[in-house]
Amino acid sequence: MAIEAGFGNFELDAQLTNDGAVVVIHDDTVDRTTDGAGAVARLTLEEIQALDAGARAPGGWFAGRTRVPTLGEVLERYAGRAHIHLELKSREEALPGAVAELLLRRGWLGFAAGEPYAVPGLTITSFSEDQLLRSRELLPELRHGWLVAQIDDDAIAQARANRLQGLYPRAATATAETVELALDRGFTVRGWGVKDEGDLRRLIDAGAQGTTVDWPDRARRFLDSLRLR
Repeated sequence: MAIEAGFGNFELDAQLTNDGAVVVIHDDTVDRTTDGAGAVARLTLEEIQALDAGARAPGGWFAGRTRVPTLGEVLERYAGRAHIHLELKSREEALPGAVAELLLRRGWLGFAAGEPYAVPGLTITSFSEDQLLRSRELLPELRHGWLVAQIDDDAIAQARANRLQGLYPRAATATAETVELALDRGFTVRGWGVKDEGDLRRLIDAGAQGTTVDWPDRARRFLDSLRLR
């Protein structure tokens, strides 16, 4: 839907299964988004892929036809077509290495040299400094962005010390002053936690370069409406 709406960038969450496979799923359990139950880290890939990932989706259209994908499947499907912002969601020490292996095997490291939001492209993100440091050691050629509650002097100092390239604040905390401060220090800035068009407008007015949203179709209509004003 994002690509159809003209957005070449999208975000996903990577987690490890009990048998070390990397799957794309947001929650640390499968309860909310599938017909199963249990922690992702306690289930095998076979168990997770047997679940119906469309069973709880509104409208019933996805029921029976959607499963939890592996990261390898997503990388293969969108190679050369998108810029993926790949969040290291879970905290297992093995996750960054497993992701790095897949990126190398699928040829995605060749997309690392473009502009920050260029298509094709790749950015590694996380709320966890430890995961970002592990990933940066393995993949120094890739951009790494830190998801933070807000941008402030401490966050900027820590991000610089960790040699990260992006600072990504919660939408509700973004201001023109903090976004400008991060941009002036050479960081890329995009938001997260966008609940509605008001949050999206706040990030635009603050000068953020992008944001994640759960509704790219609505976002496209909203952005188009701004251009018509």
